[in-house]
Amino acid sequence: MLRNIVISIALCSLWMAAAPAARAACPAGSFALDLKTGEDEISAPLVPFITYTASGVLKPVPAAAGCPGWNMAALKIVIPGAPNACTQANIVVEYEGTPKSWTVNLGDSSTNDGFAGGAANTTANNAELWILNEDLALANGGNKPSVINNPQVYQHLALSDSAVKFVVKNQFVSWGQPYGLVQAPASKNLFAIPDTTPKGDQRAIYLGLNRVISGPGARTGCGARRVLISFQ
Repeated sequence: MLRNIVISIALCSLWMAAAPAARAACPAGSFALDLKTGEDEISAPLVPFITYTASGVLKPVPAAAGCPGWNMAALKIVIPGAPNACTQANIVVEYEGTPKSWTVNLGDSSTNDGFAGGAANTTANNAELWILNEDLALANGGNKPSVINNPQVYQHLALSDSAVKFVVKNQFVSWGQPYGLVQAPASKNLFAIPDTTPKGDQRAIYLGLNRVISGPGARTGCGARRVLISFQ
């Protein structure tokens, strides 16, 4: 009997010692942004991981785009690493009406601006996905045009008053509905999480809403009304 009690106490002590490490988990909560009202809300645990880019702070879509009353933004999304153990970002974009021109640009580089590639002085891990009007396209990454497949995927979507969910993981991106996915475990030319190349940005991805990520120049639009971002 005494032996059983000793064993039980020992096992309990081991469990308690291991418990703090086991409790490290992917931060819960979400980030939400309304691209008409301009209101955003973020759960406290996610504050270090979701920010506006330097050129992507919420602002009205330029008048030349013909989108009065709409705002645009660009976000930097850092998928939390150890000890948080997150493996993916979940991004839901809700549409109001029928989208016009550029509404989503989801990329692995801060210089993605639609139609594949990025600036020469940033990472070669520059895969990106974009929605132009109601057409989704995806291009793989690469440090020169000859290795980029543009578009690797092209799909027409019905987006009027609809919503699309994107999931981004290492060498994986999916969207839907209808559901589609691309993964590149062998070629490793999709989203690199982490991006450990000399000019890489580790666990960051970027999201342009009613604009492309970089610039945006004339590549703006309207129709993306709300976005909701979380990790798991």
